[in-house]
Amino acid sequence: MNIYLMVSPIQIVAFVIILAALVITSLVIASKNETNFNFLIWALIIIFIPFVGGISYLIKFYTTQNRRANKLIN
Repeated sequence: MNIYLMVSPIQIVAFVIILAALVITSLVIASKNETNFNFLIWALIIIFIPFVGGISYLIKFYTTQNRRANKLIN
């Protein structure tokens, strides 16, 4: 048996905490910045595909924030 492939309970708890923080953060940011229909779509994506949905919304949010800031400067 290969001992290097085992996952400890601490690693599982850390992964669940990070995943929960990612989902909660992305849902809170989405609820503040999206319209009702867009929030519903993003919430479904974030809830049903948690890791990919959360990361993709945060990438979308920060890239659009960058564009808005650049428009204000120029």
